[in-house]
Amino acid sequence: MQVGLLAEARNLQAELNQIAQSANTGSSEGLDIVLQETVLALLRHPEYWAYAGSETQQVRLEAAEEKFNRLVLTERSKLQAETLSNVNQQLKQAAQKPLASSESTSSALVADPGEYIVVTLLVAAQGKLELPRINSSEDLHQALNQLGAVSGDQLLALEVLWEPQAEGDTLTSEELISEYPDLKLV
Repeated sequence: MQVGLLAEARNLQAELNQIAQSANTGSSEGLDIVLQETVLALLRHPEYWAYAGSETQQVRLEAAEEKFNRLVLTERSKLQAETLSNVNQQLKQAAQKPLASSESTSSALVADPGEYIVVTLLVAAQGKLELPRINSSEDLHQALNQLGAVSGDQLLALEVLWEPQAEGDTLTSEELISEYPDLKLV
């Protein structure tokens, strides 16, 4: 599932950073908490929802890890830089680039109307998980609720990515369209 948010959702970037920094990603309970907190963060800010898309695939358990890893690589390759990563309790944080000298702090916090943040949730779960086709904000709300309802004992793997990760950074309309062509306006 992917949610394209208006750039005014920059505070959500900080919230996702906080979730990633404090998460226990080495246990299924920890992954469940990450999923719950990420879904809640998105549900609490429907005013920022602009685009969304979801896809579900059923695969045999023995092929699931390979398929999941392929999807993760595809999505991670879209990121210009990964400034924060927490995999199996291995927290890696890169220094964020400073704002260009021509940008003041106040102007960096004012969002242009054509700027976005994209949050991607890749979930591997046992059992049947059918997310609705997203054509409206109601569909997105329902899909997020379904993802949030995945129980910890069903959750096999989770990857939460957001682009851009650097606080204050956003994607332009052109970047959003070229990197995430399957997203629909909600």
